[in-house]
Amino acid sequence: MSFRLPSVLRALLAGMLVVGGLVLAVQAPAAACTCQPADAERQTSRADAVFIGTVDGVTQVDQQLEIAVTATRSYKGTVDRSTTVTTARQTTACGIGEPEQGADYLFIVRGDAPPYVANSCDGTGRLDPDRVAQVEGILGAGQAVEPPPPPTATLTRVEDSPPASMARMAAPGGALVIVGLLGLVVVGRLGRRA
Repeated sequence: MSFRLPSVLRALLAGMLVVGGLVLAVQAPAAACTCQPADAERQTSRADAVFIGTVDGVTQVDQQLEIAVTATRSYKGTVDRSTTVTTARQTTACGIGEPEQGADYLFIVRGDAPPYVANSCDGTGRLDPDRVAQVEGILGAGQAVEPPPPPTATLTRVEDSPPASMARMAAPGGALVIVGLLGLVVVGRLGRRA
């Protein structure tokens, strides 16, 4: 009986490994990104905005990456100079991966306003001259995204009336001199009586 126990344990352990491997094998494809990347024409036609931008910073929020971007050239949609793009944190969930800060990217995104949504199936990726040439062949040369103009200075009038006359400005000072002199006279008289 002591010889059967190890063989039973080995069989049980082997069975658990087989079942565990099947569970992992069945779950792995379900978690993987299943979209098929399309050609540039299809990607740009499905996109709401297409632009080139520099990654200013990346913040992780739950299972998403929030990417701060300075847009420099727009091919489709209306994009502000400073904008935001989100993507899934995991590439297995069709995320674009964590972009490198300071690097230029071609963003092919969805959404009418920031934060735009990027995924690996729509074609967002690091700036590549061949890819840009494809996009420009489809959408044209695009236009530069200019920074907003600096605020303009405005003149605010404090008062519309002319400045006060010299007599009017000197009157309070003159009144103080008179009060001071009267005070000296009163103190002088009180000093003589004592």
